[in-house]
Amino acid sequence: MFSSFRLRSFLMAFTSAFLAFLLFWMAVLMLAHPSAALSNVQPSADSQDSFYLPGESDCMTLLLCEQRQDPQLFLLMRFQPVRGKIFLFAFPRQMLLQLDGISEPAGSIFASHGIQGVRTALEQSFSIPCDRYLMLPRSAFPQLLEAFGPTRLHLDRDVTLTVNSVVLTLKQGMQLLDGQRMWQLLLSRTPASPVLQCELLPKLLALCIHQHLSLLSEENSSRLFTAVVNAGSSDLVYSDFDSRRKAADFLSRFCEQPAQIIPFSFVKNPDATLSLSDSAEKELLLCFSAESSELKE
Repeated sequence: MFSSFRLRSFLMAFTSAFLAFLLFWMAVLMLAHPSAALSNVQPSADSQDSFYLPGESDCMTLLLCEQRQDPQLFLLMRFQPVRGKIFLFAFPRQMLLQLDGISEPAGSIFASHGIQGVRTALEQSFSIPCDRYLMLPRSAFPQLLEAFGPTRLHLDRDVTLTVNSVVLTLKQGMQLLDGQRMWQLLLSRTPASPVLQCELLPKLLALCIHQHLSLLSEENSSRLFTAVVNAGSSDLVYSDFDSRRKAADFLSRFCEQPAQIIPFSFVKNPDATLSLSDSAEKELLLCFSAESSELKE
């Protein structure tokens, strides 16, 4: 549970400010959750429109990073309604990937070939699909976060923030934070380790997905999807979102906690690059391969 984390771990999980809620946003927007009232609706045998069984064409993998010259983290998110999951996997710029038979860290590939190169390297390295990408500049994030709405977070001790030139103290315990307070909390700490971020960020992200999944109406999610995509650089198109509405509704009805984290465990190489451990690579393939929809939990 997130509430058992120490405050330091909590704040470090918030690092790379754009990522935590950007990734959650895209998960929710791809889900297009219609309303909380639908969560307890069961399919009726008399209504063909009340039930939709997702297929492989509903699955999609999205690669996300910050729109800058040297993003520190990348994140893969797979919308997998066939298995009732949203798989999350974060990896640092030091992780080795294969591109055209040459091993390079993800950060170097990005510097030479951009996000498209990282996407191709992921596909070549692990034989997993990487359907779309999204990059957002940090300057676009505050307004998106403000529009997102309040979030409940548990603090292990008091935290002092400055919001609009006003000094505020967030008391220990459960806090409901609006966009401005959340943004300042995000900016209040510098990441200590990209590897540690890869461990803690998905935990926070999964918590946010499960906490806010039912808060966005279909109408609002459509509007927010457009706002997020227009704010950055992406090859996402509206049909990617629109064609998955029924699959998203299926997920929202029958899957209370769809987010599942793929842990980043690694082997450190002599040149300070990182390679996925055998167990982590196996888990990545199990959850992100095109054939994963045929596998049972």
